[in-house]
Amino acid sequence: MVEQMFRVQKILRPGAASNEEQQAAVRKLRDKVPPPVLAHFLRLVQNGQNGVAMVRHGVCGECHIRVPSGTLAALAQPSDLHLCESCGCYLLLPTDEIPQRVVVRQPPAARPAGRKREDSSSLAVSG
Repeated sequence: MVEQMFRVQKILRPGAASNEEQQAAVRKLRDKVPPPVLAHFLRLVQNGQNGVAMVRHGVCGECHIRVPSGTLAALAQPSDLHLCESCGCYLLLPTDEIPQRVVVRQPPAARPAGRKREDSSSLAVSG
């Protein structure tokens, strides 16, 4: 959904396309994007901003402010929408910047052979 909004914002810029093309692009978005998300996106575009900004090297492409690391981690899984805390654009992480998951399995810790646990009652100090 965010990728589609990113592509459409180029068409919606003033003078970038005819009014009919812009209206057709908005109609396509209305079918796929929830109304509150679309309203926020269109408000940004109508004010001359980008509605969607690419995040490159951890920095918002619109306002050039560093994106928090927690947001970057969440962007790697595109299940939710995320806004830039500074400029309000929807954030999009390009596929070449999605971190690869590395799973390192460590062998279970070996217990020393032949040692038994000491009973805590035998360690009591008599006085």
